[in-house]
Amino acid sequence: MYFEKRSSLFIELGFDEAALPKLKNYVDLLWSANEELNLISRKMTFEELIDNHIIDCLLPLKHFPKNVKAAADFGAGGGLPGVIYAIQFPQMKYHLYEKSPKKQEFLERCKVIAPNLQVHGEIPKDLKDVELVTARGFKPIDVILEVSRDYYKKGGKYFLLKARQEKINEELVLAKKKFKELETKIIPLQSPVLEVERHLVLI
Repeated sequence: MYFEKRSSLFIELGFDEAALPKLKNYVDLLWSANEELNLISRKMTFEELIDNHIIDCLLPLKHFPKNVKAAADFGAGGGLPGVIYAIQFPQMKYHLYEKSPKKQEFLERCKVIAPNLQVHGEIPKDLKDVELVTARGFKPIDVILEVSRDYYKKGGKYFLLKARQEKINEELVLAKKKFKELETKIIPLQSPVLEVERHLVLI
């Protein structure tokens, strides 16, 4: 029932109402698989999963670039935000990069819900045909750019879900030492349910 209670918020944040049943299927799958795979904290309640994770991933949705044909998510884990965005944009091919075989297995199961997903292990140096890289709770900005250096050099775009401004500033100091021409746009995000500091970093 908690999912249904929050549904109007999902729509307000820009999620496609027609895709809500698929989102519900994904949340249920994530919740049931978590006990075995520890995709998110096992101590977390279902309500916290919705408010801390699902809504968190939807906060920047209205800033997502239009008409992206192929995207890549680094450190895809339990599919946050990759699977959610794949459900929202079914016409977009979404490459999920995740090292853990167990998590890869879970992400493969998500293909039933979002057939536009492709699951991979190591991140390749050159991301062919990818137009956007997403990441949430993955690595510092300099590491993200380092592991995808060829893509970045070709003018690649990044859509990074980050938390505190202070931490982002620290990461950018390091990133600009390695990537002198780095230009970023930082957008503050406001959660409608939690008092948390969230930002979207666009590169």
